[in-house]
This record gives sequence, C-alpha cells and structure tokens, in this order.
Amino acid sequence: MIARYRSLPHPIATPAVVAVIVLSLLLPFLVGAGNLFFWTTVLIAIMFASSVNLLFGVADVPSFGQAAFFGAGGYAVALLAPHNWPAPLALVAAVVVAGAVAAGTSILTWRTTGLAFAMLTLAVAQALYTLTVKTNSLGGYNGLPGIVAPDLAGWHLGAPRSFWYFTLACVAVGLAVLWQVGRSPFGHTVRAIRENAVRATYLGVNIRAYRAAAFTIAGAMAGLAGGLSVYANQIATANMLYWTQSALPIIMLLLGGRYHFWGPALGAVVLTWLVNDLSQRTTAYFFYIGLLLMVVLLLFPEGILGLPEAVRRWVRWWRGRVPRVPGDERVGIEA
Repeated sequence: MIARYRSLPHPIATPAVVAVIVLSLLLPFLVGAGNLFFWTTVLIAIMFASSVNLLFGVADVPSFGQAAFFGAGGYAVALLAPHNWPAPLALVAAVVVAGAVAAGTSILTWRTTGLAFAMLTLAVAQALYTLTVKTNSLGGYNGLPGIVAPDLAGWHLGAPRSFWYFTLACVAVGLAVLWQVGRSPFGHTVRAIRENAVRATYLGVNIRAYRAAAFTIAGAMAGLAGGLSVYANQIATANMLYWTQSALPIIMLLLGGRYHFWGPALGAVVLTWLVNDLSQRTTAYFFYIGLLLMVVLLLFPEGILGLPEAVRRWVRWWRGRVPRVPGDERVGIEA
C-alpha cells in the first residue's frame, strides 16, 4: 500500500521542530563564519528540496527540470542587483519570474504525463541552460558575479550572521506557504488525483489544471531558493540551470522521505553534509552517496523518516512467518 503524504508531523516530532528552531536562532553564536555559510547553503537546499517535493510527494508529478526555475529565480535577482532593489522585493520578483516560467512550461507540457512530462521538463531546463550560456548579457559561462544583498533598513545583509537570519526568515516563509498548500483543499484535491485520477475525473476535477497549478507553485518556490542561492554565493551562473541541479533535490527527498513534509529537509541536511565531508576525503564521493541512496531505497523506500514504519512492517512479517507453538493459541478463557 502506498504511504500517504504526511503534511502534519507526528506528535513526537513537535518538540524536535521546536528544538531545531531554537538551535537555528542560536547557531550564529555557536559556529564560525565558514560553518555558518555551510548551514546557510543547507537552508537553501531545504527550500529547494521542499518545493520539488510538492510535485513528487503530494502531486506525484515527476519533473526532471526544476533547475530551470531555480536558475530563473537566481538570474532575476542577479539582473535586479545593479538597480539596488531591496532584497525582499528582489526575492519576490524571483518568485514571480520563476512561477511565470513554470506556468509557461506547464502550458507547453499540458497534454503529457509520466515519463514524457518529465523528459519535457528536462528539455526545457537544458534549453534555458544553453540560452544562458550563449547570451552575453547573462554572462555566458562566467555568469554574473558580484551580487551582494543590499542593506535592509540599516541591517547589513552582507555580514554572515545577518544573512543567516535573513535566509532563515525567507525559508520559514517559503516552508509555511508549502505547508498551507499541503493542508488546503487544493492540496487534498491534488493528493486525491494522485491516489485515483480516474475517480477524480468522474467527480468533475480538472486534473490537468490542478497538476499545472501544483507545478507552478513548486516552480515559484524553487525560484525563491535560487534567489537566495545567488545572494549566498554572490554569483549567478549557468550551472544553476544544468540537469545535475535538478537531480540534487530529488536525491534529498528520496533520502529523507517524500511522503513526509520534513523528509526533504532531513534529506537536504544529510546530502549536503555528505557532499561537503566526503568531497574533502575522496574524488569518488558521489559513488558512496549512490551506495547510500541504494541502501535507503532498498531497505526503507519511504526514506529515513519512514524507517519506524519499515521496522514495524518487518516485525509483523517476521511474526507472521515464525510458526506458533501448538496449543499456544489463546482465544478465550475456559470456564
């Protein structure tokens, strides 16, 4: 039986979420600037992976081209930076631009589903990558460097600590939007389509319109992550649109668990930490990450957060295959 997407955490997860929030607020006082930059990239990865999970975990719409919207949001911020747009307004523009690109892609792929849809989204992302490389006004291969978030009401966002809190606030808003989308009637309808598209059609649901709307929202939130990434790295490059950028959030949500709201967040932490640590030890670090992903998908395909449920299934299976001792069936108490 396919696990249902869990937009609400289990009760035992609530203290953990509160603990993470408190730790996030105290983190700039506990680590240095280098480690703070690393955790800033983790926050951005959480935002990107969570946006992609709206497609894979809620709508069950496979997309291999989410880098297109990540990059669109990033380049929107980079092009507005010379005009000294306030960072919040530039990020709103990034969300709008990425959402518009996603809406255009959904129109282009309106009549396709499954693998054909996924490959078309990949084609769109690669087309935008090639266009960016060939366009001199976008910097070509060199990209657009020197992107620094301007001061906000006397708040120097160029400082690592200030930018951490700014990124934390933006990611919190983005996750809250995705949370509400998952809990809304729209989110329930999209999950109903995922579970039984034929029955949803008989109920009068416009399946293509709902999937296109979910695709647009996911693209817009990916644009928010792209804009934050440009501010964090102070450069927008064509690599933001490359197909490998689309693969990373998929690996994250598969590791953490795509049927859990916090699964992509956990997967983002694990994958970003592994890449950062293993890349300093070996050049074949993606080989070991691939092995880990293989183990996770084979042993508990619902991800790390699905491990407790997988263990319960294994226990039930084991109890079912162990023969009972004759005469041990106690169905009642004899008088």
